[in-house]
Amino acid sequence: VTWLSGLVNPTSFLTAICQVTAQRNQWELDKLVTFTDVTKRLSIDAVDSNSRDGAYIIGLSMQGARWDLSNVQIEKSLPKEMFCSMPIMNVKAVTKEKANVGGIYQCPVYTTEMRGPTWFFNAQLRTKSNPAQWILSGVALIADISSA
Repeated sequence: VTWLSGLVNPTSFLTAICQVTAQRNQWELDKLVTFTDVTKRLSIDAVDSNSRDGAYIIGLSMQGARWDLSNVQIEKSLPKEMFCSMPIMNVKAVTKEKANVGGIYQCPVYTTEMRGPTWFFNAQLRTKSNPAQWILSGVALIADISSA
């Protein structure tokens, strides 16, 4: 399990996941994108082995909404709750065609709360609501929430 928030350049780690998948499957690197799958595991101790097709990451917090562990999807945030810690996520490389699935919110991931220039990738999060609701709410994942 990789602590994504602790990396100086997390984009290079995500690119490495795509490179390993491209080499293993003899695919073209430029046709791959990262795809995230949120697990129900909350701690590193709950992970018993390496990911078969990617890497497990930890250390992200959601701002503007919360992650519902029981339904494995985004929900409205609770009152007076600014951030919600995310469970362990599996990041893997898939072809662009396989990444286009319904019921997914393309959640921006930022290094710090100062969004804009600190964006480094989009995480795919399940939702039963229209993704536009989360866009209008400004929902994002933040790697380092202590920078405020």
